[in-house]
Order: sequence, then C-alpha cells, then structure tokens
Amino acid sequence: MKFWEKIFLYPLILFLLLFNGGGIILIEKIHSDNLNSSIKSLMYKYLNIESAMYLNSDYLMNIDVKSNTNMKNWMNIIINGYSTNNLEQYNTELYSMENEEISSNLKYKISEERQEILYAKEKEKSFVIRTINHKKYAFASSIINLEDRDFKLIISKDIQNIYTQRINNYKFFIIMDFTILTIMSVGMYIISKKLTNPLVRLSDVSKDIAQGRYNIRVIESNKNDEVGILEHNFNIMIDVIENNIKELEYLNQSKQRFIDSLNHEIKTPITSIIGYSELLLKGNINEDIKIKALNYINSEARRLENLNSTLLKLTLIREEKENLQKVNILEIVSDVKHALMYKIGKKNINLDINIKDIDIMADKELLEVLLTNIIDNSIKASESNSLIDINGYYENNENKYILKIKDRGIGIPKEDLDKILEPFYMVDKARTRKNNGIGLGLSICSEICDIYNILLDIKSELNVGTQVILVFNKEHFFNEI
Repeated sequence: MKFWEKIFLYPLILFLLLFNGGGIILIEKIHSDNLNSSIKSLMYKYLNIESAMYLNSDYLMNIDVKSNTNMKNWMNIIINGYSTNNLEQYNTELYSMENEEISSNLKYKISEERQEILYAKEKEKSFVIRTINHKKYAFASSIINLEDRDFKLIISKDIQNIYTQRINNYKFFIIMDFTILTIMSVGMYIISKKLTNPLVRLSDVSKDIAQGRYNIRVIESNKNDEVGILEHNFNIMIDVIENNIKELEYLNQSKQRFIDSLNHEIKTPITSIIGYSELLLKGNINEDIKIKALNYINSEARRLENLNSTLLKLTLIREEKENLQKVNILEIVSDVKHALMYKIGKKNINLDINIKDIDIMADKELLEVLLTNIIDNSIKASESNSLIDINGYYENNENKYILKIKDRGIGIPKEDLDKILEPFYMVDKARTRKNNGIGLGLSICSEICDIYNILLDIKSELNVGTQVILVFNKEHFFNEI
C-alpha cells in the first residue's frame, strides 16, 4: 500500500469508528432517556389514577364491591372523569385476583400471556414493555385494596413513537454519515495527494541520483514544516554526496597521476641504464664513449637512489609520531638560510628576513625540512639577483602566528595550484629535472603540516611570484609553566 493511500484510508477508518460509534451511543442515549421519561410518566399516571380511585372509594361503601358489574360501572366513572383532564390517552384495566376482567378500555386484543396481570404484586409497582400488533406498549401493574377486596390495576401506554423516533434517528444518521464520509473521502484524497507530492518528487529525484545524475535537486517549498525541512536536508545531502564524489574522482585522478609519474620517474633512468649498459657490453667502443656511458649510468642510478630515499622519507613522515619540543622560529629560519647559502650565493638572491621572535612546540627536524623545501623552491623559481621575503608576525589578537615566504619568481599557473601538493606533480618538468627535482618537495611539506595541524596556503601568479603562508595556531605556542 502506498503512503498516500495510508494517509487516505487510516483517517477514514478512524473517522468511521469514532463517528459511527459516537453516533450510535448518542442515539441509544436519547432513546434510553425518552424511554425512561415515558415510563416515569406512566408511573405518575398510575399513581394519579390510583389516587383518584382511593379518593372516590366512599362511593363503594354504598355498593357491593364483590359485584364485578358494580365495580365496572364505578371504574367507568373514574376513568371518564380522569380522562377529561388529560390529553394523553392511557389504557386502564381492572382485574380480580382470579384474573377475571372487571373493567378495560383497551382498543386491541392481546392473545399472548398477560404477565403484567399474572405477576402483579401488592405494594409494589412493576412494568413491562410488550410488542402488540407490531407496536410497543408499556404496562404498569400493582394490587390495590378497595373495601377489603383486592384488585389488579393495570395502566398501559402506547410508546411506539419512541421506537419510531429511534429508527428515524438512525436513518438520518446513516444519511448524514454517508454524506460526511463522501465529502471527507474527497477531501482526504486531495489532502493525501498534496501532502505526498513532495515525497513523490523526492522519490523521483532519488531514482535520478541512483542513475548517477548528481546535479539534480529537489525544488524546495517555502515552508518550515517537516516536509520543507526534509527537502532542504535532502538537497544538502546531495550536495555532500556530489562533493564527495568529486573529491573521490579528484583523488582517483591524483592517484593515477602519482602512478603515471612514479612509473615515468622509474622507467626513464632504468631505460638509460639498460641502454648504456648494453652499449658497454658490446666492448668495441672508445674510451670517451665508455666514460660518458658510465657517467650516465652513475647519474641515473643516483637519481633512482634519490627517488627511493625521498619516497622512504615521505612514508616515514606519514607514520611520524609527534616529537614536540621547544623550537625558536628565528633560529630555524637562520639555520635553513645557512644550509642554503651556496644556492643563495650562486644566484645572488637577497633573503630579507623580518620575523617577530616566537617559540613554538614542534619537531625541530621536520620543521627544518618544511622550511628548507619551501625556501629551496623559492630559490629555484627565482631569477638571479632576485628578492625573497620571509616575514613572521602575530595576528588575530596574538591567537595566530603567520609565517610568509614570498618570491618574485616565475609563479605557478592557476590551473596547477590545486595539484602542486600531489607527489611527483611538476609544473615545469624541464626546469625541475634541470634542478635535479622529482616533484616530492611540496608533498612532503603538506604531510608535515597535516601532522602538526599547520595551515598551509599557497598563492601564486604567473610571472609575478609565489607566496607560501604557514599559520600556527595558539596551540603551537610554547608557554612556560
């Protein structure tokens, strides 16, 4: 069963149970109240007639009460005198203790056993409801004593109108029930369809997404109800899925580039080594070619050794456990400058250091590797007689420390900025190989920053220069206890 069908049917079923149950209880309550009222009225009439008989009992002193004819005449006088003062018609019967009829104004015959006569009791008034000729009658009976003779007095009343009213109430209720049910069915169908339309749209979109169309979104309704919130959250979920898929695609592409680059980096020197070694195995070569071949073999072998050691270093950095110690940024930068002094002097580069002194908690060796790779890249990218700025300062009310390394080199194309942290990725392969690079420097820097939660940001513009920004949070600061 579909959800809209459940919304349509369940309220209708609940309505039928509650409305019909309540209607039946209400009709039966009205019927019961009317019936009780009629019985009470019958009892009051019985008492009135009984009182009238006792009030006129003086007349019986002058007649023979044992004569049924005398009692009948007397009862006719009582009944006729009482009836003239009452609009409602009541039936009055008088029987002897032997159940012999003395007086009766019944207009119908009763063929069944007269329980109201047979079981009449003294000083106790009882009543019974009977069906006579398809009509309902209420009978009240008791034993009364007149001039030392007991009689059975029975008062009856037609109460068929009460049962007829009950039937009419049920007929009206059925018509009203059918009318309301019809209107409610139409209304619930419209409501259920309208309420489930957003869910149908969500289902349709989910099918499209299952087929790989992640650019589709649900049209959000301008409502703050649960469905509107669901639509909004559904779109957020698709955004996250789409971003994750794009990230996975990017990672997959990065992985493929890594494999291709690694294959190239290994295949190229191996090809050179095999080629020159085969040349040497021929034997009939002059000394100059032999030395040249051996130099190529030695150079490519060292390149493979450098690749192996760099990859090993990258692996070790990824598995590095924190070895924190107090490190002075200015001292580290000075040590790196000293280590790179040959390259700085060779290009006559001016290294302008303007650092606000700070002590941080870090691994000294890894921080040196980080700064060495960054500054070394700046030197490689810079022309001779160029300037490299190294600035360090506090920011954000001294909650952060910013270290910037800025060169005026060839820069990095915009389309390559998001790839330069990948292993083996080289913007200018010719220049990189000329400088004996293998494209792992910035990848190592990125791994170090990830380990110590240092924010690494690289901004660059082609033929203008590159700026590397390192952000140290307050958690890195050294605080003496």
